[in-house]
Amino acid sequence: MKFKTAVSSSKEVLFVGHERGNARQPEEWVRETGRWRIDIAAFDHIVDASLDGHSFGKSIECFIFGFDIGELDAYGDWFRATASYTSYRPKKKELLSVGQIHWSNIKHRSAEEQLEALRSTVNSAILRIGEKHRKPKDFDFAGFAGAVDAAVAAISWQSVLARPAS
Repeated sequence: MKFKTAVSSSKEVLFVGHERGNARQPEEWVRETGRWRIDIAAFDHIVDASLDGHSFGKSIECFIFGFDIGELDAYGDWFRATASYTSYRPKKKELLSVGQIHWSNIKHRSAEEQLEALRSTVNSAILRIGEKHRKPKDFDFAGFAGAVDAAVAAISWQSVLARPAS
């Protein structure tokens, strides 16, 4: 089973590691509030590695977490419309489910708190699959949610802390 994250963010979201043209030292960006501190690539790598060799049904080989982060209310209908979006792609054996985090609620939080918010958002996106009418019949979404949640719970926030650009 594969796990991937597809990030969709609005322009006000600032990611540690993507700062350019600033005179401050790179270490200051990690301490600076108002930044997303979790390295999504590192997060994906750890979760994907924990799922290696596991199967949760024959119909799904890859789960894509659609991670929306931004001032969701300010962007209106587009973000609201995708809040509970899921897409089952039987020919590709993929399943995508969106989870959203409101930037104003998380931007001044610690990396540990941001990781916990990400954990909760991923879990709810996976569990929402069970509520949909069009879903893979043999996909154990509850077992998958449990495995992903256990993998994320075991992650040390230091291991997914984004590093400033040098």
